[in-house]
Amino acid sequence: MKRHIWLAIIASALGFFVDLYDIMILSVVRKPSLLAMGVAEADLLSKGVWLINIQMAGMLLGGFIWGIIGDKMGRLSVLFGSIILYSSATFANAYAPNFEIYLLLRFLAGIGLAGELGAAITLVTEQMPQKFRGIGPAIIGGCGMLGAIFGAFIGGKYSWQFTYQLGGGLGFVLLILRLGVLESGLFNEMKGKTSNRGDLRLLFKNKDYIKKYISICVLGFPVWYVNGVVMTFTPEIAKAWGMTQAPTVSEVVIYYFLGLTFGDLTGGFVSQYFQSRKKAIRLYLSLYALAAIVFFVVGNQSALIYKGLILFLGFCVGYSIVLLTLAAEQYGTNIRATVTTSSLNILRATVIPQTLLFEFLNPYIGTVNSAMAVGVVAILLAFWGLSNLEETFHKDLNYTES
Repeated sequence: MKRHIWLAIIASALGFFVDLYDIMILSVVRKPSLLAMGVAEADLLSKGVWLINIQMAGMLLGGFIWGIIGDKMGRLSVLFGSIILYSSATFANAYAPNFEIYLLLRFLAGIGLAGELGAAITLVTEQMPQKFRGIGPAIIGGCGMLGAIFGAFIGGKYSWQFTYQLGGGLGFVLLILRLGVLESGLFNEMKGKTSNRGDLRLLFKNKDYIKKYISICVLGFPVWYVNGVVMTFTPEIAKAWGMTQAPTVSEVVIYYFLGLTFGDLTGGFVSQYFQSRKKAIRLYLSLYALAAIVFFVVGNQSALIYKGLILFLGFCVGYSIVLLTLAAEQYGTNIRATVTTSSLNILRATVIPQTLLFEFLNPYIGTVNSAMAVGVVAILLAFWGLSNLEETFHKDLNYTES
């Protein structure tokens, strides 16, 4: 592959590293940061849900904003603009004086974080040779996932203020590397052919397009189920199970994203081996369903078993980067960034209904049963979504929607 393609992959992988660091540190520093702001112990769960959901709401809004910008102004405009916004907001989080300002800053950070991965996947997918398209996103996903592990390590070892300061600083350093990245050739070619770029009406122009878009989004429910419910509320789940040696959030984050790192790397290559995105996703999703059952049957036996199963669940979620590649390949060049970026963040925002359902069920059926019920819904929706999507492995991406 050419040098400019490798530079795009490296810059995108490091960008995803910082992106995931900034997303995940909220779960890791949730308790100490809220306690430092005077939030009562009894309110930590409800305030934590608010923080996670407001960040995800920002991502949901930002997904459409950055996706449209990416199709109208170019993929690189998103890679620069988004990182400036989320790095600034993350750095400012270290100085949040109260819960209300904390909420606002996480909302702004969420808007910025929404643009990073979708634009990167779109850019790299359009630059890669057709027969190797699954490899670039696999490298981005595998390397990027290490950002969450790094965030868990920093958040567990240092103060919550330093954790946010470091996240903001890393983003600004990354800007320098991006100066040498080239714009997508397909985007430049498409610019001269049509002015109808980033138009949401193209995305929702018929029932098949709408169903396909919804299917992409719900296919990501299991990814953020583990992330937003099981990992974030590990202290509550372990307490309900009566575990004497409960794993910490930072520990399970490290185990989960270590598994996800290998899952993303292998997922892309498995799709290359099968020459099918859908077969690779179906394999990983089936393993995920099995791992979830085992987790709720024996996960309470010890902290080691708990963390080991989280590791395997993370590996199974490795289908997520193949899903983003599949999403980028579903639509034409003039709305590809809009679809990829917005669907990614709707996928992330699925944590909102999942955490709300978890919180709603909690008083009636208990913490563990609530988490289990949400997981069943997530897995069933994902299999339904996969059944509705077309195979795109051999698809030529040089076309536009009219």
